[in-house]
Amino acid sequence: MTKNGTNKRILRADMDKIDPVELRAAHLALRFWMCQDELDLSRNHDLVRHLWCVCLPLWERDVLIAEMAPRLQRLSTGEGMYSDILRASVMRIRQGGDAAQEAARLMAYKQLSGRQCGDLMDLLVDMLGLMREQLSSADWQALALADGQEPTHPSVRLLAEQAGFNRVEQCLLDMAEKRHAVLAFDGLLRGIDCKGMDTAMFLLAKVLACKPLQVMQAVSAQSPLVTMKLLKFRKYSRDLDDMLESGDELHMVLVAEPATREELLDVFLEPASASPWQLQDFPHLLDQAQRAAQALRQAATMAEPGVNALLYGPPGTGKTELAYSLAAAAGLRACRVRTETDEGELMDRSERLSAYVLLQRLLRHDRQCVLVFDEVEDVFDDAAGMLAALLGNGERAGSNKGWINRTLEENLVPAIWITNQVRGMDQAFLRRFMLPMAVGTPPLVVRQRIAQVHLPDDRVPQALREQLARDDKLQPAQFGMASRLLKLLPGADAADAVRQGIAASRRLLHGSGQPHLRQSATEFDLEFLNLAGELAPGRIMAALQRSGQGRLCFFGPPGTGKTEFAHVLAEALERELIVRTSAELMSKWVGETEQNIARLFDSIDPQRSILLLDEIDSLLRSRTLAEKSWEATQVNQLLQCMESFPGILIAATNLADKLDAAALRRFDFKLEFRPLKPEQRLRLLARETLGDADRASELPAPVAERLLHMPGLTAGDFANVARQRQLLGESLSAEQYLRRLMVELRFKAAEQGGVSGV
Repeated sequence: MTKNGTNKRILRADMDKIDPVELRAAHLALRFWMCQDELDLSRNHDLVRHLWCVCLPLWERDVLIAEMAPRLQRLSTGEGMYSDILRASVMRIRQGGDAAQEAARLMAYKQLSGRQCGDLMDLLVDMLGLMREQLSSADWQALALADGQEPTHPSVRLLAEQAGFNRVEQCLLDMAEKRHAVLAFDGLLRGIDCKGMDTAMFLLAKVLACKPLQVMQAVSAQSPLVTMKLLKFRKYSRDLDDMLESGDELHMVLVAEPATREELLDVFLEPASASPWQLQDFPHLLDQAQRAAQALRQAATMAEPGVNALLYGPPGTGKTELAYSLAAAAGLRACRVRTETDEGELMDRSERLSAYVLLQRLLRHDRQCVLVFDEVEDVFDDAAGMLAALLGNGERAGSNKGWINRTLEENLVPAIWITNQVRGMDQAFLRRFMLPMAVGTPPLVVRQRIAQVHLPDDRVPQALREQLARDDKLQPAQFGMASRLLKLLPGADAADAVRQGIAASRRLLHGSGQPHLRQSATEFDLEFLNLAGELAPGRIMAALQRSGQGRLCFFGPPGTGKTEFAHVLAEALERELIVRTSAELMSKWVGETEQNIARLFDSIDPQRSILLLDEIDSLLRSRTLAEKSWEATQVNQLLQCMESFPGILIAATNLADKLDAAALRRFDFKLEFRPLKPEQRLRLLARETLGDADRASELPAPVAERLLHMPGLTAGDFANVARQRQLLGESLSAEQYLRRLMVELRFKAAEQGGVSGV
């Protein structure tokens, strides 16, 4: 029975005709209204107004008109604009007008005074109170039956089903979605001031008919809903709208409106094209790659938690292609975590990590896929700060780190993480990767294959492909860029376009468009090496061939054959020689030199390459001479990399006395390269002027005598004269050659401030 004595049903009998979204919002609003004692709604005009608007679809129309019109009529007695407005509203309601619209219209009149607004507010409170008093348990059951429990939005319902969220989590997602769908419901939540997290928890628990602990677990900083960025979390929020704000990932779902599981996955995945490469195309990584592929396959089949591969190395070295090849070899579908939204906006690191965590949940029962998470260096860079941003609060770094650790330990879907560098990443993260793989600059045989695959065009000469492949600074991505450039220039000279395109790219990345070519006007011969001590070149080569590793320091004057001997060693051991100078590694920025050193060692394949660090005195300068702290730091960094390098390292310098004493102790062999011995000078001049070193006895006696008294001559001096002869296109007699050598020796003496001996 209503307050005017009539027995009428307050709620509509045909609630199944109400829009499901409006019905859900009204049902939730009523449950909030039932918590009036906890909320003290009597003075919150905005809250009452929004509550009224949300609940209006539930009213039986005739009852609403019958109850509201008399109340408005009583308020309209008297004179003035206010009474005229009220009487007009009463008339419209009795003529069949929408009572809800009339109430909203009245509340919007700016001419109303505070007292008049208060009168209207009391009217709405009376009407809501009437509804509250008249609702029976049968009404609540009917409302619950008509409303159901699942989220009303099809895409949110699909997300909840696929992710396996519990009832409380589903309800919270549904509430967050209703804020977008029903503006009055959003206003309702904004109007509720809980004065703290505890009150909000108890209120939500009462509305959802669950325990406060369940709500707390569902919205905590490390809950699935928050870490997946379906809900945002603000630890010190006072209002429900802060607790129930949709996150970026939920926004992506609401915008995309996926209708199937495949469409839902596509919201967080981006296309992963099939790789043209097989594991056999990575011979330098084949053993590791095959083991990794087998482990990934078994992990997917058994749902083994915590199986993660980490591919790390410089940009452009083929890590992404290797990841897809690993997936194919494992018989798994590569699912790549999205890096940008459908609107084309780049996702930040927290959004990508959230997408990864959500995909782990969505794919947890899929036994045929592997997740590929590319460019993750920013995810692990300052992980504590990143996760704090992800969680929207200043949680302690320890708990953030623990959450990342659990992410790496508990994933049921195997994952391949890809990064350009691991330096600076927390050791706690690194040791949780079961399958780490260093992907450095591919060896020559792989670069030759890459050049052939990317530049198969007959217009590109094989000699050019071979020349490009021998440049160890070129990366697979640059070959791919050259291939795309050719397609855009169909009428151009292919060889010229490729050469210039790669030169421009190389200049941009390394400051030089062309690699340093090994050119010598004279043939190098081990016979003309003069090494101090008892170690012959042949014994050194045999030792390195046997062990496959070693640290060598070559020191001595320029031109004594240090670099050439390194090339001979590499050829004898069938390894590629990677040459880097100190100038290429040193930077004016503090800390960057150390990073360059670390990246270099990470990029070298120790099984197929030899690393030659030329002019090492600039990097291994004695720490006793250091004037700045960073000078000692870069020495320490290089020493650490040297000690852990499992391959063959050669350091060359002209200034051994400047090297750090501790650094010298770390070299297995310290080889002093000296100027030529007297007999070597004679034999080398005979080879250059007579065509055969064995004809040294045929040299003119004055020439031979003079040559014996030129102790500073090196093979490099002979090479300089030979280069002059080549450029001038002339032949030189022994006497002429000798005079040119004397000039070279005088120049060296002038540079050194010493005596030339000529």
